[in-house]
Amino acid sequence: MAVSTFDQFVRFTTDAVGLERTLRLFQAIIQILFAYPLLQDLVLLPLLNYNHASNAKGLVTLATTQPVLFALRQRLGLVRRTFRLFRFLDSFRAAQQLYSSALLAPSSSLQEPSWVRIEVWLDVLSRTFNGMYLLLETSTMAEALQIEGLAVWTPEWAHTLTIEAQRFWLLALVCAVFSGLLKMLKVMAYTPVPEVGDVFSEEKVKTDTAAATVEGGSCVTQEKNGEDAVFDMVKEQERLRRIVQKRKAGRVLWRRAVRAQIKGLGRSAAASALDIVLPGTVVGWVRADPGVVGIAMFVTTILTGIDAWERCGLEVMKGQ
Repeated sequence: MAVSTFDQFVRFTTDAVGLERTLRLFQAIIQILFAYPLLQDLVLLPLLNYNHASNAKGLVTLATTQPVLFALRQRLGLVRRTFRLFRFLDSFRAAQQLYSSALLAPSSSLQEPSWVRIEVWLDVLSRTFNGMYLLLETSTMAEALQIEGLAVWTPEWAHTLTIEAQRFWLLALVCAVFSGLLKMLKVMAYTPVPEVGDVFSEEKVKTDTAAATVEGGSCVTQEKNGEDAVFDMVKEQERLRRIVQKRKAGRVLWRRAVRAQIKGLGRSAAASALDIVLPGTVVGWVRADPGVVGIAMFVTTILTGIDAWERCGLEVMKGQ
């Protein structure tokens, strides 16, 4: 049954991950508008001044929109932080589960090189670093509220913890990128390929059938006559042909599954690679202006939101 786009959108915007991605998309757009005043002149100001005749305060100017966009960007960032308030627990739990699975997993087969399982340990490091980032970010939540008299750390310590949190996030993204690339290589190199069937064997069956037809016309076997022998050979040929067709269909499904895995892993790795720009500029390891950061944030929001969008579509389909 086809999934209604509106129902999927409702599920996406009411889902915790989907709502957070939606707010992040708005924050990225505001970041881009704030960084490029020309876009404000072309897009934002004409919309705000559409009914300027009824506006007693006069036309909206760039000087009035810049502080509004700056404050709105901060407010959206604060709202998004509430979604991540206790997310560090989930990251640490995922890292612990991956670590336990890696220890209990059997040793790799002799046909696989040792680097095949490196991606598991990269995942463990990525989840651990991400948990540290979320933990340090949560510890500065009181300072992020910007309420006078409400603070846990001194301004110097709060700034230090913020920088270190971004550093952990950057390390988590780097590990995620390398893990994704190794997973893609592993899928392409070590995914079992289903059998297709030997075409030459099928041709051999046809040749034997033709020979049996000629021989059956000239002599009679002890148990069966020539016509029965030919009928049995043709029946066997049809059975083998169905097996070959079934294996070919399985090969097509296998290719689709491999493409889907590579597409998902590549999308995740690309999103993590682009997200490096965000903490990299805060830490000082990447040089990028606020507009580039906003564009990278916009693109990665779309890439990471696709998984949540597809998941919500499956949930709607199951609920129908």
